[in-house]
Amino acid sequence: MKKKEHSTLSIFLLIILSAFIFSFGYKIVHPMDYHRIKVEVLNGCGVQNLANETARFLRKKGFDVTFYGNAAEPQKKTVMVDKLSPDKKWAKIVKSVLGMSRISAQVDSARCINVLVILGMDYNEVLPKEILNGRLIGIK
Repeated sequence: MKKKEHSTLSIFLLIILSAFIFSFGYKIVHPMDYHRIKVEVLNGCGVQNLANETARFLRKKGFDVTFYGNAAEPQKKTVMVDKLSPDKKWAKIVKSVLGMSRISAQVDSARCINVLVILGMDYNEVLPKEILNGRLIGIK
């Protein structure tokens, strides 16, 4: 009887371990699919083409950038606003790619975007080097 209990327990543990290994391996082979995250990028700092270059960077990473352009008024600080999730889950994903620190939630279900990025005067401090280096040496 003891032998049968041990083999049942062993099989159960083997199934749990296999499921864990499979889920970990799946995440490595199939990273987060960003194309379903809709992002809007607004330039609030007045630096020419910065919203365009940031949008291009996000598109290369797989995000669906639906619009980029100028903000209505100048911004001192760069901010990322989650428009659909009060717990900021969409902005946290974009943040992981851009590396920005300031995120907020302002739920607006009428908007058809997940995240709004407004670039401020502090863009040099918050944007990834890949975007900034492209600006400095003219890489497109």
